[in-house]
Amino acid sequence: MVHPDEFKGPEADALPDTATVPAELAALYLCMPPAQLADLRKSKRPDGRAGNGASIIKPVEGGAKDPVLYQLGTLRGFAKTHTAPTAFDTALDSGLPGWVAARLPFFAEREPRIKRGRRVLIGGAWDRADPLREKRFADLAKGRIRFTSLTCAEAAASLWADVASHSALAEKGLALLRRETEAIEAALAATGQLAAASNPDAVA
Repeated sequence: MVHPDEFKGPEADALPDTATVPAELAALYLCMPPAQLADLRKSKRPDGRAGNGASIIKPVEGGAKDPVLYQLGTLRGFAKTHTAPTAFDTALDSGLPGWVAARLPFFAEREPRIKRGRRVLIGGAWDRADPLREKRFADLAKGRIRFTSLTCAEAAASLWADVASHSALAEKGLALLRRETEAIEAALAATGQLAAASNPDAVA
């Protein structure tokens, strides 16, 4: 979690650039797996080859046993200069396989609203275009919400805090399913035509 002394004066929707966050949240902010972020803070890879050069992200200096922390300003600067699609974007663009198999981070309410432990989702933590992402990240860092890793199919079948966000995600899945259904129906029709052409005397 973010250190309490990072917040002085009235709380803003977004965290200040001077706020420090642990590596797990830093990776989430940058929409990358923690292992990728760990690689980006190395000047050299384990096999001795050069690291990522200008892409190195330096954490806040501390002792060898201290947890790895990053200043949010450093993360914001990196995000502004690295706008290429992320691993999460690639998963979302991979069609139905990505929808049902790739696990993505979602913001979620801290506690279930109803019995049986049903989670209530708030939004996609991977969605860099979400205008509320900075606020939600601040809430996450302060422990007001949490994040959970789900496939999009699982998320679409979960409860959400608002209908609009749920509908936006669910419609993507429904569109994928419609395309798959149309492709299957077209293949069945083509098979029927092929069978009819091969055996025109067959009784339908």
